[in-house]
Parts: sequence; C-alpha cells; structure tokens
Amino acid sequence: MNKSVHLIFNEVSEIASKSLRNKGYVYKAAIDPRSPNPYIKIQIDETNEKINKDNVELQKEIKKAIFSNTKMNFTVTLKGQSGDEIRDQKWQPIFTTISEELDKEFEEYRGFAYSFHPKLLQITIKTDLEKSKGEWNPAKKIKKIEEYVNEIIKLKRVELLVEAVPYQIIIRSKDNKRMN
Repeated sequence: MNKSVHLIFNEVSEIASKSLRNKGYVYKAAIDPRSPNPYIKIQIDETNEKINKDNVELQKEIKKAIFSNTKMNFTVTLKGQSGDEIRDQKWQPIFTTISEELDKEFEEYRGFAYSFHPKLLQITIKTDLEKSKGEWNPAKKIKKIEEYVNEIIKLKRVELLVEAVPYQIIIRSKDNKRMN
C-alpha cells in the first residue's frame, strides 16, 4: 500500500470509528480506498434488527464525513449479524476449550463437532471407543467424558457470560455409532 493510500485508509478508519463509537457499536471493517470505487464495509456486532433503525443515517453520516475529509466518494455498507451468528460466535471459545481439554484428558478422543440445527445444540464427541467386547464395558468412560464436557460448559458459560441453551452430548464410537 503506497503512502497516500495508507493515509486515506487511516483517515477513513478513524472517521468510521468515531461515528460507530458514538453509537456504542463494536465493529469490524474492510476498507479499500483505491479508486475508482473506494468502499468501506462495516460488520457491527449487533443483530440486524438492532441496527436497522440507525443503518441509513449512520451510512450517510460516515459517507459525508469521509467525503468532507478526503474528497473521495466512498460506498459505505453497514451490516449486522443474525441472532444465530451472534450465538455461534459467543459459543466458539467454549467449543475450542472442549476440544482442547478432551484431547489432553482422554486418549480415546479423536474429534469434535457441534450443530445448532435442529434447535437443540448437539455436541458430538468422536472417540476410539468400541462397543462392549468381553469383560470391558465402555459405559464408565462414556459417562466420564459426558461429565467432563458438562463441567467445561458450566464453567466457561459463567466465565464468558454466555447464555444457556439446551444441549445434548453425543458420544460416537470408533465406527461412528452412537454410544450414549
């Protein structure tokens, strides 16, 4: 990025930041000040419903401020997130912790998946466990894994102030059969 593009980038970033902070928004922005079609795309960490009332006015305010400072006609786009996207984002650190901690604690652990669809959050733990063979019964190990995951969720939800959602833990065997 040459120096003039870099200066414009910084100026546009500061202008947008000021307008968004005044409204109390947390955001991410992508800015391309190169002509002929300079733009700034802003992703606000709020639901679309919450920002809709401010959207048009805020776009105009940012566009006008950028033009008065740079004499460049930027396209300004504001976008919120769906409630599902926000929920998913808030749960990501919990999912990461589950995966990392299971990997440390259980040698049988081989993978993790989750889905919010259907509405009940499904947390799937993939293992190298097999159905009962002779004397060995994996039921105790399955119960221990479930309890461990429940405890992680409980602790991380409190730590991160994440709202509770109904969930189900599914433990899968080596051959991908449900074990609980």
